Amino acid sequence: MTDVAGRTRTTGILAALSAVLIWAGWIPVTRWGVIGHLNPIDVTALRYGTSGLILLPFFWCHRHAVPWHRPGWLALIAVGAGAPYFLLFGMGLRLANSGQAAVFGPGASSVFTLLLARIWLGESITLARAMGILCTVTGFAWVAGHDVLTGGARIGGFGLILLASFAWSTFTIASRRLALPPLLTVAIVGVINAVWVWPLYVISGGPTRLAQAPLSAVLLQAGYQGILTGTLAMMAFTFAIGRLGAAGAAAFTPLTPVLASVIGWWILGDGLDLATAVGLVAVAIGVVVGGGSIPRFKAT
Repeated sequence: MTDVAGRTRTTGILAALSAVLIWAGWIPVTRWGVIGHLNPIDVTALRYGTSGLILLPFFWCHRHAVPWHRPGWLALIAVGAGAPYFLLFGMGLRLANSGQAAVFGPGASSVFTLLLARIWLGESITLARAMGILCTVTGFAWVAGHDVLTGGARIGGFGLILLASFAWSTFTIASRRLALPPLLTVAIVGVINAVWVWPLYVISGGPTRLAQAPLSAVLLQAGYQGILTGTLAMMAFTFAIGRLGAAGAAAFTPLTPVLASVIGWWILGDGLDLATAVGLVAVAIGVVVGGGSIPRFKAT
């Protein structure tokens, strides 16, 4: 029985790490899109249009398994990981650079999920998790405080990213609550968002803007957002939630900041100042301290 539990934890950890690796590239790739030839609405449409189209056959075949009788939790899944979340994060990335977004995005998602898991699911906040939250919040305060004191104009971007992170946390909790198969959860997010986003996008003249953008930029966002992030990473993360619990899966997400910052520096030239570096270290410590109890999670 112990071996089975160990294998369950191992597969959950591997799934969480796979999602984290994809998300590490997601922040700079998204920022590349929204500060370049596309805007957040364009990238949002590409993400859910691509993933929704790919997953539509699966969604249709399994439509009777969708928990339509639990509309509240279903809405949290569709919205928490859907277009509202993505638009908020994308708009935040137009102000905050990759390193700053990496501090506030994954870190805030972890903190919010721990708190919501305590309120909605009754999962305990151990001393280690509390210390992890404290370290992470310290990182936020350091980066935001430095921006204010130096007269920066990125505080609004930080706020948008925090709102997006809260939305993602509601998705995490709802996924845990409904305990749907990972692929069905991803299909729900992709298809439902594609159904309402694309009609509005067409009415607003979005396809005309896409036609004027370089094909390489459109294909990059469609592939990375719709296939890697919108489909594969979502499947891996939802699978991890089922194996490790909501808080356990979320505890891995702050591992993305350092990688995201390095990739952002590499492909975008985003600077990494001392305040951001301190924030990244604080978030990383928060992960190590707060994630210390992950091996003790029981499979569900």
